[in-house]
Amino acid sequence: MEKKHDQDVEDATKAPPRHVGCVRRALLGCRDFWTGVTVIPTFVVVLIGLLVFGLVMESHILAYLPDAAMLNEKHACSPRVLNISSIEYHSGHRYYSALKEMDPPAPLTFRGNHTELCREDKRAKMKYGYCLPISGRKDTPFCLAGDRSDLLSVRSPKSVCYASVLHMLLVEVYEELKASGNTPLITFGSLLGAVRNGSMIPFTEDTDIGVVERIRTRNAVREALWQKGYHMFFLTIWRVCVAPTHPLASRLYDPDMPLSKKFQVPYVDLYKMKKRVDGTWDIQELQGSNGRLVPSDKVEPFTEVTINGMPFDTVHDPHFLLTEAYGPDYMTPQQRTEAPNATEEANATTATA
Repeated sequence: MEKKHDQDVEDATKAPPRHVGCVRRALLGCRDFWTGVTVIPTFVVVLIGLLVFGLVMESHILAYLPDAAMLNEKHACSPRVLNISSIEYHSGHRYYSALKEMDPPAPLTFRGNHTELCREDKRAKMKYGYCLPISGRKDTPFCLAGDRSDLLSVRSPKSVCYASVLHMLLVEVYEELKASGNTPLITFGSLLGAVRNGSMIPFTEDTDIGVVERIRTRNAVREALWQKGYHMFFLTIWRVCVAPTHPLASRLYDPDMPLSKKFQVPYVDLYKMKKRVDGTWDIQELQGSNGRLVPSDKVEPFTEVTINGMPFDTVHDPHFLLTEAYGPDYMTPQQRTEAPNATEEANATTATA
């Protein structure tokens, strides 16, 4: 029995496989063929659909993006920043020593329409527009006695005091005028701050310097200020502001500010003071009891006032000039509540008293 069983198993093993029907085998072959044919086009269609969907969504998103956001991605530039070690100043003040000992400034990048500030060749035409956007604080007591030395340790453009920037402008423009053979005199708002507190007025927007007769070697003065990081331009009178090339530009620049319009950045006004044949002095932009004219003995001989401990030349009788410019109550601060209007374009001297 065991031999018979083994023989049956062996016979069964050697038996040929059963043949699948022709129809069934044909159907199975067709199924494999159509499965391959169907899968490939389906994959291609899905891939194309995803690509089209992505393009549509990208176009939709870009259509609703602000222009500035798109520009920020596509347009950026870095201005030329002056090397502080190569700048020659006209005094050995400790401020300049500390400035030269500072670490190299962080790279400054302009985006959007601020890239216009990289166009040095357009600065004369841009006037105020080429001034470095600086927001600046004017509140007290934070900005009382603002000094240029404050700018050496500023941590954010939002913490910059206008008065500190104005003090820097006042000192360096005054020094440059002196060094070039001109006769600068502190006038108007800057003189007012000196008489009141011996400091800059914290809530003023400019600083004022009178120049006797005219600015001699004006082009040389303009170039010398440019080499120190300042932009000198003419708009009814000569003015000076901080340029994007200034060594402290990366500390002062506020990217949230628009390109500057008139009176919206710290700046210096330069006024002409001329002695007439009759001995009176004609002071540009003064609106006093006798118009622009001041008696000779109120102007000469020149005297000195101090601002933040530094001496500056001014008129012989500061109190007379301030009374003429601001009235008898000039010692009482009157903080500006509104920005300069169009009528002040040619007369920014009494903007802040």
